Amino acid sequence: MSSITEQCREVQSYIIEMRRKLHMIPETGISLPKTQAVICGELDKMGIPYQKNTAVLDGVTDCGVVALIEGKNTDKVIALRADRDALPVEEQDYYPYHSVHPGTMHACGHDNHMAMLLGTAKVLNENKDQLNGSVKLFFQSAEEIITGAKMLLAGGCMENPKVTACFGMHVWPVVDHPTGQVIVKPGCMMASGNRFVIRIKGVGTHGSQPQQGVDPIVAAGQVITALQNITSRELAGDEPRVLSICQVHAGTTWNIIPTEVMMEGTIRTMSPATQNLYQKRVSEIVNGICTAMRCEGEVDWVDGTPPVMNDPQFTELVIGAAKKAFGEEGVSTDVHPSMGNEDFAYFQALVPGTFVFLNTANVDKGITAAVHSPKFTVDEDVLWRGSALAVQTAMEYLA
Repeated sequence: MSSITEQCREVQSYIIEMRRKLHMIPETGISLPKTQAVICGELDKMGIPYQKNTAVLDGVTDCGVVALIEGKNTDKVIALRADRDALPVEEQDYYPYHSVHPGTMHACGHDNHMAMLLGTAKVLNENKDQLNGSVKLFFQSAEEIITGAKMLLAGGCMENPKVTACFGMHVWPVVDHPTGQVIVKPGCMMASGNRFVIRIKGVGTHGSQPQQGVDPIVAAGQVITALQNITSRELAGDEPRVLSICQVHAGTTWNIIPTEVMMEGTIRTMSPATQNLYQKRVSEIVNGICTAMRCEGEVDWVDGTPPVMNDPQFTELVIGAAKKAFGEEGVSTDVHPSMGNEDFAYFQALVPGTFVFLNTANVDKGITAAVHSPKFTVDEDVLWRGSALAVQTAMEYLA
């Protein structure tokens, strides 16, 4: 039998084929019927049993898929996860496999995650008689709206058989690392993320007579400025954190002061204490400024993810698997935690798990665009490495 690395090299063309096929049909949110059909069709060809998730949120049934490769026993079960949803982004570069859905694109690389997990499934299924345990494959929807992991959990993905460890991966452009290198560290790998909505209500009036109303735009401007003082003046300088106002909506025309301003943003933190401080101070600042400006202010917080915390012991196993597959230079632990957030953290809250980045940037090929960019793409020549790491990790864990 050839080595795991060689077997995954042999499915490289299949991984690229699937990546391009999925790239053409991006779908957003919870309902991903075309994507689900492709995944299930491939699992059917491999003879891998699966279940479609039936959890429902706000009247929408999840499109998640949980497959099972059953080994010699179920005392140890590792879950390998790939997210599947796309983004409302118009793709700017043209490829033969360009998105056929206008205004929608796999700008975060989830097409690669699905393709690599299908490649992983193919190799593991061919070697299932050597697995001293079982592997679950999580094809998850709605990561971008922080919903899919919770819906899989609601559908019982961690049971029957019971999952004992989890592994996740994200393609990530890191231009100062070698292309194809695995980037991982124990501890915090990605930040927690919370979304907030601020509404400031005043009294609308004619733009030429502001004294007859209460201007919520002026109050909103002061709120935006003051909120940045939390980051720059109330927290230690060496602690990673972010507060961003990402959209502001007010008014309908040029000469009317509106009644209301709506702002929406996010905080990213590395600890629960800092997360709690932000939530407390945002509310205090909004209420204080609005009171002083004769407006009414309210803050609504949307539940966010906890930080992605890589289990130290399991992460050492993953690092060892990467070195076995690619050599010492194939993995780097020289990484600062990302301020992005990931709902993979919900799986890690239940069992030991590790989340890694696979560097898919290639400066020589001009592949450097960031995730969520309308020009994002990957060096397809290294995608087999994602499958190889997942397969090697599963086999090492179950050994």
